[in-house]
Amino acid sequence: MPNSNPPAARRVVWFTDTLDDVNGVARTIRAMSGAAWRAGKPLTVITCRNAIDIPGISLKNFPPLAEFKLPAYQSQTLTVPPARQIFNCLRREKITTVIISTPGPVGLSALLAAKLLGLRTVGIDHTDFPQYARFLTGSAVLEGLAWRLMDWFYGAFDFVYVNSEFYRQRWMRRGVDPRRLGILPRGLDTQLFDYQRREENFWRRRGASRGKVLLYVGRVSKEKELEFLAKVFRELIASGAPVDLAIVGEGPYRAELQKKIPQAIFTGALNGDELGAAYASADLFLFPSTTDTFGNVVLEAAASGLPVFVSDVGGPRELLTVSMGKVLPSGNLSAWVTAVREWLDGPPPRATLTAEKIRRERNWNHAAEKFWLTVTKASP
Repeated sequence: MPNSNPPAARRVVWFTDTLDDVNGVARTIRAMSGAAWRAGKPLTVITCRNAIDIPGISLKNFPPLAEFKLPAYQSQTLTVPPARQIFNCLRREKITTVIISTPGPVGLSALLAAKLLGLRTVGIDHTDFPQYARFLTGSAVLEGLAWRLMDWFYGAFDFVYVNSEFYRQRWMRRGVDPRRLGILPRGLDTQLFDYQRREENFWRRRGASRGKVLLYVGRVSKEKELEFLAKVFRELIASGAPVDLAIVGEGPYRAELQKKIPQAIFTGALNGDELGAAYASADLFLFPSTTDTFGNVVLEAAASGLPVFVSDVGGPRELLTVSMGKVLPSGNLSAWVTAVREWLDGPPPRATLTAEKIRRERNWNHAAEKFWLTVTKASP
């Protein structure tokens, strides 16, 4: 077990505006940097928070000059970093490569400092901000502005990681040289997401009473197509289908969604063993989002033994094999309802073989090694 200050010179740093939040970006950074830390790689994560403590990673925190809430994401706090201190840190520590995950104030400050110092830059496109802007505001103008920011921001990097082939192709259509694009290797917490964590009464204790438990895990926000999921559930209930719907997560859409489907079970955010049991104790995972660039929750569900239904738009569809579930047309109510009904008519046995295969292939240690080799060799 390495100590908290590995002796190797820290020459690669990873900047992010989100690290202690409950979202896929933060979880990916913590998992990947944690695996790199355990392997003794000279990788330090840099963020900007009033107070933060993430054990198991090499972390540097700059106290913020100011902080503010995002209008559509009141649970998300952005901070204004000390740009001069960041610049001096990169120069003093003789950093050679700067990885940046987010186009927020921290990411923008890091990009500017790296360019001024002539350092290699690697960007990671985690989030489909243009689609988020469209869903959350309904404004084509703001969607266009989001695209302009994304084009400028990711166009400035020497190398850009995306989460799926879908998004790699999209950046190529927007004129990015394919030699500057790569797909981010990913892993899975195989101890936490395990079909053997199933508890027969887990969901009954939380109000399930109709039959099979349909599960959604993730941010409870409009861009996740949860209004569509509510329509699917209402249609199933109206037809007498013996199903319960469980929503695990928090977000700005929760209160409104609870009014639309009061029969559903809302747990709020779950963590650790309780989250692992929530997955393994359900029966079918539904993920209609069209804005996710990867979909950690899809792999987590499959590793927990659940069949998975996803949309045919975005990154999650690339994760599925035939044995894992179905890719369904986005926004097609009839197709989704029919698929669930067909599954109810003859649900397959628990997908333990598929789960074991995923758990073998998705290892954060292997992902971190591949990530490190690409980051340190990436060139303009």
